[in-house]
Amino acid sequence: MELNDESILGSLWKWIGRIVLFALVLAILQSGRGILLGSVLRVFFVWSFIGEVLIATTLAWVISKTHLRTSDLAGLVWLVLFVVQQFSNMVEALFFTTLYSSAAYFAQSLLTSLLTSLAGGILAAVLFQPTRHDMTLVSELSSHFDKRSAASWAWRIAVGSLAYFPIYFFFGALISSFVVPYYMNPSTGLKIPSFTVMIPLEFFRGFLYVLSLLGIFAAVKANGRTMSLIAACILYVPGGLVPLMLAAAVAALPIAIIPFHLTEILADSVAYGAFVAYLLNGRQNLESDVPGSPTSNSTSPSNIPTGY
Repeated sequence: MELNDESILGSLWKWIGRIVLFALVLAILQSGRGILLGSVLRVFFVWSFIGEVLIATTLAWVISKTHLRTSDLAGLVWLVLFVVQQFSNMVEALFFTTLYSSAAYFAQSLLTSLLTSLAGGILAAVLFQPTRHDMTLVSELSSHFDKRSAASWAWRIAVGSLAYFPIYFFFGALISSFVVPYYMNPSTGLKIPSFTVMIPLEFFRGFLYVLSLLGIFAAVKANGRTMSLIAACILYVPGGLVPLMLAAAVAALPIAIIPFHLTEILADSVAYGAFVAYLLNGRQNLESDVPGSPTSNSTSPSNIPTGY
């Protein structure tokens, strides 16, 4: 038993070390990006390191439930980090803030985001490699899409993309009385676009989330409830929590509205994550939550825990 405890402790320290290494490298890269964007180095580095620890922990957990080979895993994590953490937030900031004063500045931010998320994808794939890693992303996606007809996938992807706006708008409306005054004050650098801009913008962001989460749903081996939790964590941690932490650290947003936006995005992530997990997950994984189904945990040998 003592040897087993030592083994568990050693494994725990190994993973903590890998998480810290991931966070340290990404925090350095993010700080370099922050210098280019005019941020204060010391403050940005500290909060970036904390944020990257949260992201690394989330990625390590999700990756442990996949069987992807290293190169495919790096590509998938790169896509998720770039779309969820960077590009989606940049596109929203383009219309809700005055941050991007020129097309050149937006392009510079886009390029540095691509590079830092690429580094994150490669590091995550190497440091958090799953026990079994012999599957390609193409084969996993092909198997996932084979579970439904092309027509079924088409309307599910469309509905998943369109569903983001009403969820986003509902929770945004709940906090509107607290945050709208700041958006109406030109000195804060915030603004509210018209509905003719907002609605297609959020439909587009929903489509981006669907594309990135489809790869996760195809690669991850888990039941429906776990898929919902994974989707919520991916949307919230790199997509909302960490960016808002950094915004607070460098005063990119009024501090008073950040707790409200953190709560709003958490609710968005949980609700939308559960919805798209139900909508886009493979039929087999969804049925594993139904007692008595062919893939139920209580009836199928394939659901015996394997340690992956």
